[in-house]
Amino acid sequence: MDILIIVLFCFNPPLEMLKLSGPYMATLDVHGMTCAVCVSRVEKAISSVEGVKSVSVNLATGIANFNGEADIDDVISAIDNSGYVGSKQINFFEKWNSEKKDSIKELKLALLSLLYSLLAMYLIMTAEGNHTFFGIFSMSVVLIMNRNVVIKGFRSLLNGLNMYTLVLLAFLSALIWSLLYIEEAMWEATFIVVAFVGFGDALESFAKVSATSSFAELSSLISKGEIDIGDELTVNAGMVVPVDGIVLSGKTDIEQSAITGESMPVSITSGNSVWAGSIVIDGSIVIRATSSSGTSRIDEVIRLVETAQNQKANIQKTVDRIANFFVPVVVTLAVITFLYWSPERGTQPALMMAITVMIIACPCAMGLATPIALFVGTSVGAKHGILLKGHRALEAASKIETVVLDKTGTLTTGEFEVVADNEECLKIAASLENHTSHPIATAIVKSCPEFYEATNVTTIPGWGVKGMIDGKPYSVGKGEGRISVMQEDTLVGNIQITDKIRDDAVHATKFLPNVILSSGDNEAEVSRVANELGIDDARSNQSPEEKLALIRGLSNVAMVGDGINDSAALAAADLGIAVSSSTGIADISSDIVLTREGVMATVDALNLATKTRTNIRQNLVWAFGYNLLAIPVAMGVLYRSNDFLLPPWAAAAAMSLSSMCVILNSIRLRWSFERGLIRTEHGSTTTTR
Repeated sequence: MDILIIVLFCFNPPLEMLKLSGPYMATLDVHGMTCAVCVSRVEKAISSVEGVKSVSVNLATGIANFNGEADIDDVISAIDNSGYVGSKQINFFEKWNSEKKDSIKELKLALLSLLYSLLAMYLIMTAEGNHTFFGIFSMSVVLIMNRNVVIKGFRSLLNGLNMYTLVLLAFLSALIWSLLYIEEAMWEATFIVVAFVGFGDALESFAKVSATSSFAELSSLISKGEIDIGDELTVNAGMVVPVDGIVLSGKTDIEQSAITGESMPVSITSGNSVWAGSIVIDGSIVIRATSSSGTSRIDEVIRLVETAQNQKANIQKTVDRIANFFVPVVVTLAVITFLYWSPERGTQPALMMAITVMIIACPCAMGLATPIALFVGTSVGAKHGILLKGHRALEAASKIETVVLDKTGTLTTGEFEVVADNEECLKIAASLENHTSHPIATAIVKSCPEFYEATNVTTIPGWGVKGMIDGKPYSVGKGEGRISVMQEDTLVGNIQITDKIRDDAVHATKFLPNVILSSGDNEAEVSRVANELGIDDARSNQSPEEKLALIRGLSNVAMVGDGINDSAALAAADLGIAVSSSTGIADISSDIVLTREGVMATVDALNLATKTRTNIRQNLVWAFGYNLLAIPVAMGVLYRSNDFLLPPWAAAAAMSLSSMCVILNSIRLRWSFERGLIRTEHGSTTTTR
């Protein structure tokens, strides 16, 4: 199955700038982290370095930020000594591309290893004769292909117990037994557990890389040069404004939908402020920088997003907490089993029973429960234009009580709809606007099937155009809330430009609870959209800070948007959904990215996230339930009543069967979701939650 992969771009200052006197913020790459426990250990290691004031580690992006006066090499050494690998940052796209290739290779090897392990286990269990050579060969092959599982197990002995500790102990127990008692060897138990855990790790790694978002082109919106406050810059038509600034001279229209979400170009002239990332449409301007490279408004939004994303998933916290006590409990039960049965059945049979407890308790199903469901969920989602980016989306989706919707690009298409007073004024406007490339001009020209021959057409930056038609002077320019077409001083007619509402918006909002419209657009346009869709709570002229305040004032809230001004709100919301027209920063800050047009995609995304979370919970319940039932059987609770003892090969088979049940249940998610799609397409308004 193909998974849509988009690239997460995060701005970080170059490391050459970090060798400064006094406190600074530095960023390092950290490799080898797999869970919240890993994050905690890395934070603790960095905090132990002299001079470090504060530290924040992001599992999703694999980066660590620290503040203080510590030497970077000392911090990297501390990370390495904690069992992980720290390094200075490289270009994020290169890093992501390398990780993508590694994860695909790892997944292929893990799948091959698992298939071979299942075949080898079947042959060992069914074929007659001595399997020592074949068992050692199979174990060696699987261990080489999944060596990271064993390495993580040994690291856990030094850095704290986790699920890999139990896998390592089960492997070592089965290996030592097989070497000591060759006639009763359990070679299948030495590799089948490692193969399943390796497959789970590979799936999780692939899902993580696939979910890491957004577009690398976002880097073009941020200045990479050395621009200081007070520098004067000339920005010509078609160029991106590199830093925040004040216009000193010139007049133009700028397109700033990436920052504000406002689809209509905005006129600016001397004295007006302009933001980095805005695009100059016509004319040219001279600006004085009010921010230096790396400190613009867009950079601040990225930092807000990164801060909001450093939250840990509750479901992952729960699994990690369980792992902390599950491992010692299983080891204790194995020891109790040995001590209890030794006097009655002898040392060797009691030891075999203890090893059986270790094998059957291996958390293969538990390790697969989350990554396999995420893998299926993200794959099915990608097929239907929905990208789930991680645990937070799954946890929040089933609790959503309020949905805050942006307007431009979310409820509307972001494409201009042209309404003219009369055909003549539209034809005249199209005749003149055909000579310019302004977005509004393009919309007017597209809306008119034919037009006159215009001459001497001149563009007036920030206002409109003028020219001659049949020897008469005409002009098309901005009036009050409209575009006026004039023949000298005589009004020919007015043209209204509106943003087209999506065809499915009315139907889709019926599926969403307590809808609030929050937009950076003007009051008249927001009111028009709200009235047509029947939305009672509509808020206009919303800045990023106001959107963020709105989200923070609500509980169990989903934010749906596409612009940079939505980014902080997307990250702060319980659930952030970036629509198909979204900018790179909006994708970075969201939990779900939609690549399919239409508001119904939001409804489907909530449905998929809810179903995927339910699937994960079902998998975990099965995994824990299996252990609760299987461990007592392995300990011999049935021996007194019917002389039944579970042999090690049966424990390995039962563990494999449990893992297969988890895989099959996750695959079932696809049909469950697609059946739900059919119901919503046919107009059922049953809740998506």
